[in-house]
Amino acid sequence: MNVVERDEEFSIMEGMLGATVAGQGGALLVSGVAASGKTALLRAFGARAHAAGALLMQATASDVERDMPLGVMGQLLLGAELPDVDATRAARLVDLVAVTVPTRRARVTLPATVVNVITELSGIIIEKAKERPVVLVIDDVHHADPYSLEGLLYLARRLDASRILMLLGESGSGLSGNTGSGAARFQVDLLRVAGCRHIRLGPLTRRGVAELAAACGGHGRRWWGTRPLVAELHRIGGGNPLLTRALIEDGRGPGAGSGEGGPADLVPGEAFEQAVTMCLYRSDTATRNAAWALAVLGPHAAHAELAEVLGVSRESAHRSLDALRAGGLLGSGWFRHEAGRAAVLRSMEPTHRAHLEARVAEVLHDHGHAATVVVRHLIQAGPIEAAWALPTLLEAAERALADDEVGLALACLRVARASCADERRSLEIRAALTRAARRVNPATAAQHLPALTAGALAGRVSTRHAAELVGHLLWFGQVDQATAVLRAAEKCRAAGAAPGAGTPHRLDDVRLWLAYEYPGLPRPARAAGEASWGAGPARSAHERAATLVRAVLDGAGDDVVVRAEQTLQGTRLDDGTVPALVVALNALILADRLDKAAYWSETLFKEATARSAPMWQAQLASVKARVEVRLGGLAAADRSAHTAITLVPAEGWGVALAAPVALAVYAKTALGRLDDAAAHLCVPVPEMAFHTPDGLVYLWARGHYYLAAGRPYAALDDFRTCGDLMTCWDLDLPGLVPWRTDAAQAQLALGDERRAHDLAEEQLALVGPGAAWTRGVSLRVLARTLPAARRPPLLEEAVEILRESGHRLELARATDELARAHRELGGAGQARSLARKAQQLARECGVPAPAAPRPADPGTPLGGDGAWAPPATGRPVELSDAELRVATLAARGHTNRQIADKLFITISTVEQHLTRAYRKLDVQRRTDLTEKIRPAAGSGTR
Repeated sequence: MNVVERDEEFSIMEGMLGATVAGQGGALLVSGVAASGKTALLRAFGARAHAAGALLMQATASDVERDMPLGVMGQLLLGAELPDVDATRAARLVDLVAVTVPTRRARVTLPATVVNVITELSGIIIEKAKERPVVLVIDDVHHADPYSLEGLLYLARRLDASRILMLLGESGSGLSGNTGSGAARFQVDLLRVAGCRHIRLGPLTRRGVAELAAACGGHGRRWWGTRPLVAELHRIGGGNPLLTRALIEDGRGPGAGSGEGGPADLVPGEAFEQAVTMCLYRSDTATRNAAWALAVLGPHAAHAELAEVLGVSRESAHRSLDALRAGGLLGSGWFRHEAGRAAVLRSMEPTHRAHLEARVAEVLHDHGHAATVVVRHLIQAGPIEAAWALPTLLEAAERALADDEVGLALACLRVARASCADERRSLEIRAALTRAARRVNPATAAQHLPALTAGALAGRVSTRHAAELVGHLLWFGQVDQATAVLRAAEKCRAAGAAPGAGTPHRLDDVRLWLAYEYPGLPRPARAAGEASWGAGPARSAHERAATLVRAVLDGAGDDVVVRAEQTLQGTRLDDGTVPALVVALNALILADRLDKAAYWSETLFKEATARSAPMWQAQLASVKARVEVRLGGLAAADRSAHTAITLVPAEGWGVALAAPVALAVYAKTALGRLDDAAAHLCVPVPEMAFHTPDGLVYLWARGHYYLAAGRPYAALDDFRTCGDLMTCWDLDLPGLVPWRTDAAQAQLALGDERRAHDLAEEQLALVGPGAAWTRGVSLRVLARTLPAARRPPLLEEAVEILRESGHRLELARATDELARAHRELGGAGQARSLARKAQQLARECGVPAPAAPRPADPGTPLGGDGAWAPPATGRPVELSDAELRVATLAARGHTNRQIADKLFITISTVEQHLTRAYRKLDVQRRTDLTEKIRPAAGSGTR
């Protein structure tokens, strides 16, 4: 074995061996911390002495063999090259002591049998020394059994007149600290003997580390052996040869990277962990326990706390820390690398780790440390029965949530629930668990809802927790349970039996939330009368949110904006206020204040991201997507919807899943990615979602997908369902879903311009002056139902409204319609200008631009001026024969029924052919077909 930087020690041994050969024996005690190179040094010199002709006798003591009488003496003699007669005699003597003499437990007079056996065994060695020099090598002598120590002392006192060299290795304070077995007396007595010397091995210097690295080789790595590498090896390994070799092995391994990154590639791995574990178990018990306790306590532990955890004096704790520092594990009072600490922690048995964590928690609590510090150890220890443990866990959970450490809060609450026997308090802990888990993934909180519901119905939860529980149940569509809990809470409050305190209007706020989230449910009358809601300003965030909900339900435009801004400006983002903030943002969207909605949604989303709250992020990303859809930022809306869906799994969204899925469907549909939109429609949405406003948004988005996919009947069905629900719920808010305008577009696709006209006019009559988005869209759709000469005024008004309000996608569509109108009226120049603007706006929204048109047929008016339309040709090659026949008859003014009768097909088949023809020719009405098709003679009449 290659021994590095031990030349001086070898020189001492060589000198002592020379004296021994000359007839003057000696003893050398080699001390050093575990894995400091003692064993390698002793073995290397033993091999050299044996090669020089000496009789080598070796033994290694072990702590597990300390109760084996004369175990070390037996190793020395029975493992040496002795004649059979001497080996047989030695074995008989050792067996005699093992059978007849008990293990020595204290400093008592040696039994006569032991004295005689030690004399005879020593005599064998002394006799052999007369023939040739004898070298005795005993490693880890501090673990030797007491009788063997007495035998070694017997020999040591007779070395000056014999040719015997005794080399003893001991770790750290192993001899001086092992007072119970007589090892301390052995060291004192040994060092009194004439000719006995003592050397201590220190850690490797940087030069020694460099020599070791060079000897091992770097397998072609350019940076191997450089000063930075040596410095890093020395910093992590502390000069400990075993640790340094392990680091080199990890650095040369196949998993250590390409080797081109320099010393940064040096990452402690499996070999280093094994070396740390070996160092620990080769150290004495006190040092090992100190390493474990320090690793559990952490880097800021005081020495007094460490000593108290270990149950030893401060001086003893200091000695153990010094041993760890000398062994290369510690530097400046803490582990040189986190991998060292991790290895120390993993070296413990789980039961011992749990016991130690509990002891550390107790000591830290007694010393007044913060609850969040103490509970990190309580969590590892598991439930304990100390009276202070449960309050500490609950206090730490509350602080952790306030500091956005949700993982710590959840861990505290889980341990608290496992250790709590009181039913009422256990329900409080479950409520806290549900609240904390909802910040990450509400699905993980669902397991606590049955127990909390049962407790609420029995009147065992506070008003606050009952109100929170209603919110959780509504989130998952459990409306019946939510209303039952609410009635039970109101009954307890009326009887004065509800545990805990609640704000005066708390349960009334919940009633309003119930009416907002599920508007189809009947709204029961408030006991105190409706007039009290306007009696004074709302003070708490819950009251402000409740009054905002009421304003939204009543359709109060300006008041909604004022209350929404008050809520956003005066409410801090936390577990109880996220729903209120989302309502405020949606209120701004309904009021078409998209600039404010965009600002606040982005601001709150960034805060939620910084605070590592996935559910908050997901909800706010969904709101951002809704704002971006209205503004026409389709790519941004698609990204936001994707963020919302991926941050929290579908099962965690509850009924609110309808919103992000709907926005993803709409954005992808508008971007022309119909296959991707269809994939989102395959995501199962809870049935109860269609009893919420988000369900309306889902139907709206799916309807537009159906329109784009050529399924106008299905689209019309979704839009009419929206209308039926909104009318039934008394929530006919055009800013939420302008279902009449959407249904009008479906009717246009079906060729029923009269019904489309009536629906668009009805929608315009219901739109207030501030609803720019709905008004602009409705004007555009209404214009499509009119002759070309009457379209420009409506479309110009729509363009003006949408430009001022920033609705880019709808502005692009209105501008394109205006271009088409001017083209039909003969204004080719203005049509081209408007078409270019429409295309630019479409590109800004992410809508894919169509292929460049072919040169227009000279005989076709304005053939090259279409905004997004392909040029007219005699027979569009895109259309099949069946589609061309149907489109030609439609262009001549035939109704769907007339076309069906003429071609002997069903009306449904006519609709399908027309839908495909519209999509291929990129037209939106029958009158546009005349520009795209020049009917050939006899076409359509076959």
